[in-house]
Amino acid sequence: MSELKQSKEEYSALLARLRAARPEGVSRSEDRLKLPDPRTMVSGKKTYWINFIDFPNLLRRDPNEFLNYFRSQLAINASIENGRAIFMGRPDKHSFSALLQRYLKERVICPVCNSPDTHLEKEKQLTTIVCEACGARSAAK
Repeated sequence: MSELKQSKEEYSALLARLRAARPEGVSRSEDRLKLPDPRTMVSGKKTYWINFIDFPNLLRRDPNEFLNYFRSQLAINASIENGRAIFMGRPDKHSFSALLQRYLKERVICPVCNSPDTHLEKEKQLTTIVCEACGARSAAK
Protein backbone atom coordinates (compact mmCIF):
# COMPACT_ATOMS: atom_id res chain seq x y z
CA MET A 1 0.00 0.00 0.00
CA SER A 2 2.86 2.40 0.74
CA GLU A 3 4.18 1.84 -2.78
CA LEU A 4 0.88 3.07 -4.21
CA LYS A 5 0.93 6.10 -1.92
CA GLN A 6 4.50 6.91 -2.96
CA SER A 7 3.66 6.65 -6.67
CA LYS A 8 0.66 8.96 -6.19
CA GLU A 9 2.89 11.48 -4.41
CA GLU A 10 5.49 11.25 -7.20
CA TYR A 11 2.76 11.74 -9.78
CA SER A 12 1.39 14.78 -7.93
CA ALA A 13 4.87 16.28 -7.65
CA LEU A 14 5.55 15.75 -11.37
CA LEU A 15 2.17 17.22 -12.28
CA ALA A 16 2.82 20.30 -10.13
CA ARG A 17 6.23 20.73 -11.77
CA LEU A 18 4.69 20.45 -15.22
CA ARG A 19 2.01 23.04 -14.43
CA ALA A 20 4.63 25.42 -13.02
CA ALA A 21 6.74 25.05 -16.16
CA ARG A 22 3.80 25.83 -18.45
CA PRO A 23 4.38 29.10 -20.35
CA GLU A 24 2.27 32.14 -19.43
CA GLY A 25 -0.91 32.49 -21.43
CA VAL A 26 -1.32 28.75 -21.99
CA SER A 27 -4.49 27.50 -20.42
CA ARG A 28 -6.29 24.22 -20.20
CA SER A 29 -7.70 23.24 -23.57
CA GLU A 30 -11.36 23.35 -22.45
CA ASP A 31 -10.81 26.91 -21.19
CA ARG A 32 -9.91 28.00 -24.73
CA LEU A 33 -13.34 27.15 -26.10
CA LYS A 34 -15.31 30.35 -25.59
CA LEU A 35 -18.56 30.47 -27.53
CA PRO A 36 -20.92 33.43 -27.75
CA ASP A 37 -24.51 33.08 -26.63
CA PRO A 38 -26.95 32.18 -29.40
CA ARG A 39 -28.69 35.36 -30.59
CA THR A 40 -32.20 34.59 -31.73
CA MET A 41 -35.08 36.63 -33.05
CA VAL A 42 -38.68 35.54 -33.57
CA SER A 43 -40.65 36.92 -36.48
CA GLY A 44 -44.08 35.46 -37.10
CA LYS A 45 -43.81 31.68 -37.22
CA LYS A 46 -40.04 31.69 -37.82
CA THR A 47 -37.12 31.86 -35.44
CA TYR A 48 -33.86 33.33 -36.73
CA TRP A 49 -30.55 32.33 -35.17
CA ILE A 50 -28.64 35.47 -36.10
CA ASN A 51 -25.08 34.42 -35.19
CA PHE A 52 -25.49 30.79 -36.28
CA ILE A 53 -22.50 30.63 -38.64
CA ASP A 54 -20.12 31.67 -35.84
CA PHE A 55 -20.65 28.36 -34.05
CA PRO A 56 -19.69 25.84 -36.75
CA ASN A 57 -16.77 28.11 -37.71
CA LEU A 58 -15.44 28.24 -34.13
CA LEU A 59 -15.99 24.51 -33.63
CA ARG A 60 -14.54 23.62 -37.07
CA ARG A 61 -17.65 21.70 -38.08
CA ASP A 62 -19.66 21.62 -41.27
CA PRO A 63 -22.53 24.16 -40.99
CA ASN A 64 -25.00 21.75 -42.62
CA GLU A 65 -24.10 18.90 -40.23
CA PHE A 66 -24.34 21.34 -37.31
CA LEU A 67 -27.77 22.54 -38.48
CA ASN A 68 -28.94 18.95 -39.03
CA TYR A 69 -28.21 18.18 -35.38
CA PHE A 70 -30.39 21.08 -34.20
CA ARG A 71 -33.06 20.32 -36.80
CA SER A 72 -33.36 16.71 -35.65
CA GLN A 73 -33.23 17.52 -31.93
CA LEU A 74 -35.90 20.24 -32.21
CA ALA A 75 -37.90 18.17 -34.73
CA ILE A 76 -38.56 21.21 -36.92
CA ASN A 77 -37.51 22.26 -40.40
CA ALA A 78 -34.60 24.69 -40.73
CA SER A 79 -32.33 26.19 -43.35
CA ILE A 80 -29.25 28.41 -43.60
CA GLU A 81 -29.48 31.77 -45.34
CA ASN A 82 -26.81 34.51 -45.26
CA GLY A 83 -25.06 32.98 -42.23
CA ARG A 84 -28.29 32.78 -40.25
CA ALA A 85 -30.31 29.68 -39.44
CA ILE A 86 -34.03 29.96 -40.00
CA PHE A 87 -36.22 27.58 -38.00
CA MET A 88 -39.86 27.05 -38.96
CA GLY A 89 -41.29 27.30 -35.48
CA ARG A 90 -40.72 29.10 -32.20
CA PRO A 91 -38.14 27.28 -30.06
CA ASP A 92 -36.89 29.54 -27.28
CA LYS A 93 -33.33 30.77 -26.79
CA HIS A 94 -32.81 28.38 -23.88
CA SER A 95 -33.46 25.42 -26.18
CA PHE A 96 -30.59 26.54 -28.40
CA SER A 97 -28.23 26.99 -25.44
CA ALA A 98 -29.09 23.59 -23.97
CA LEU A 99 -28.73 21.84 -27.32
CA LEU A 100 -25.44 23.61 -27.96
CA GLN A 101 -24.06 22.25 -24.67
CA ARG A 102 -25.29 18.77 -25.56
CA TYR A 103 -23.72 19.05 -29.04
CA LEU A 104 -20.39 20.02 -27.48
CA LYS A 105 -20.51 17.04 -25.14
CA GLU A 106 -21.60 14.54 -27.79
CA ARG A 107 -19.73 15.72 -30.88
CA VAL A 108 -16.89 18.13 -30.01
CA ILE A 109 -15.23 17.58 -26.63
CA CYS A 110 -12.87 14.57 -26.43
CA PRO A 111 -14.22 12.17 -23.79
CA VAL A 112 -10.66 11.06 -22.93
CA CYS A 113 -8.79 14.34 -22.40
CA ASN A 114 -11.62 16.95 -22.59
CA SER A 115 -9.93 18.79 -25.44
CA PRO A 116 -12.08 20.72 -27.93
CA ASP A 117 -9.42 20.11 -30.62
CA THR A 118 -11.27 17.35 -32.43
CA HIS A 119 -12.69 16.56 -35.82
CA LEU A 120 -15.35 14.14 -37.00
CA GLU A 121 -14.72 11.23 -39.33
CA LYS A 122 -17.57 9.31 -40.90
CA GLU A 123 -17.10 5.73 -42.03
CA LYS A 124 -20.22 4.06 -43.36
CA GLN A 125 -22.84 4.61 -40.64
CA LEU A 126 -20.40 5.34 -37.79
CA THR A 127 -19.28 8.87 -36.91
CA THR A 128 -16.11 9.04 -34.84
CA ILE A 129 -14.65 11.92 -32.82
CA VAL A 130 -10.89 12.02 -33.43
CA CYS A 131 -8.93 14.03 -30.88
CA GLU A 132 -6.03 16.02 -32.27
CA ALA A 133 -4.51 16.44 -28.79
CA CYS A 134 -4.36 12.85 -27.48
CA GLY A 135 -5.20 10.83 -30.61
CA ALA A 136 -8.20 9.08 -29.05
CA ARG A 137 -10.99 7.86 -31.30
CA SER A 138 -14.47 7.74 -29.77
CA ALA A 139 -17.88 7.05 -31.24
CA ALA A 140 -19.99 10.19 -31.55
CA LYS A 141 -23.55 9.96 -30.29
